[in-house]
Amino acid sequence: MPEPLYTDLNMSVVAHRGYASKYLENTITALDEAVKVGAEMVEFDVQLTKDGVPIMIHDDNFKRTTGLDLNVFELNKNDFQTHIALQEVSSVEEVMVWLRANPKVTAFVEIKQASILFHGLEKCMKALKNVCETALSQCVLISFNPHAVEEAIKTGFHQTGWVVISYDAAGEKIARNMNPNYLFADTEILPEGTDKLWVGQWDWVIYEVVSKEVARKLHPRGVGIIETKEVEKMLS
Repeated sequence: MPEPLYTDLNMSVVAHRGYASKYLENTITALDEAVKVGAEMVEFDVQLTKDGVPIMIHDDNFKRTTGLDLNVFELNKNDFQTHIALQEVSSVEEVMVWLRANPKVTAFVEIKQASILFHGLEKCMKALKNVCETALSQCVLISFNPHAVEEAIKTGFHQTGWVVISYDAAGEKIARNMNPNYLFADTEILPEGTDKLWVGQWDWVIYEVVSKEVARKLHPRGVGIIETKEVEKMLS
């Protein structure tokens, strides 16, 4: 696990979709601004366009973030030039250029299930591995889909993380069979109380944490990393 950045919390912080509470999520600006206020770990989402180009976006439609009601799987990357509103959408290849310029930053790269369903798992992982190759040592491939995590290892990613679907016996079995470097979980799926979370070789990353009080309660349960869109608030 990375060394804790701030002794106030004794925990490290991942910028969820970049500094997304203040800047447009999943943009290089949001990633860059998160790093400027002290984040050394960022997370971003990936979908593949119609022609199989990995781009940085959470949804499979651009409406929520750009106002354009267009499906990502109906557009080729070159089509973006005809829509001014899509000019802030970056390819993952462009993100890797930014990442190489920030060698101390670790990026959690989340492949979304919609793209896996549309393009197929193998195609998604190969395309993503190819574009991440230039900064692969800084990338951690993560997904809700356990098969994607397993495929990432086969494809050549050095580190992986699974986003836990359910905190129960079935979820724990999947985690232990997979044994990723990181386990991500929403605060809402965690059991109440003070018991330690599943102990393994992984590091826990809990999201969406926007309160230091919540973070302090998580730390004794074995959590060393929190993920938040309120980057500066949690780092200050």
